[in-house]
Amino acid sequence: MKVKDLLPMEIDIDCYDDVCEELGIAFCGPLKLTEEGQQKFAEVLEYDIQMIAGAPGGFPCVIVKVDDKKDGLWRHRLAKAKEFFESAAGYCAYEDYNRWFKEDTE
Repeated sequence: MKVKDLLPMEIDIDCYDDVCEELGIAFCGPLKLTEEGQQKFAEVLEYDIQMIAGAPGGFPCVIVKVDDKKDGLWRHRLAKAKEFFESAAGYCAYEDYNRWFKEDTE
């Protein structure tokens, strides 16, 4: 499963990275991207994710796979993932949010 597969889901779920849990942010879907948003976050949309069931009474979570032992670029991937998920949660400039994300009008 990829980050892009998470976007159309009607879900509220915590997201963490697989290296140091620095990501640690909630994702609330569904979420739609504008064309500019798709281009901006194209790399992140292809990151693998793993959905983890929560402990009894706990919430499930998503692990975003930023670690790649082959190329050692996890810091770059983590920064990109944080930018995407934080922006999706509204932690970006209002103008940027409107450029990258669509409000569901249906």
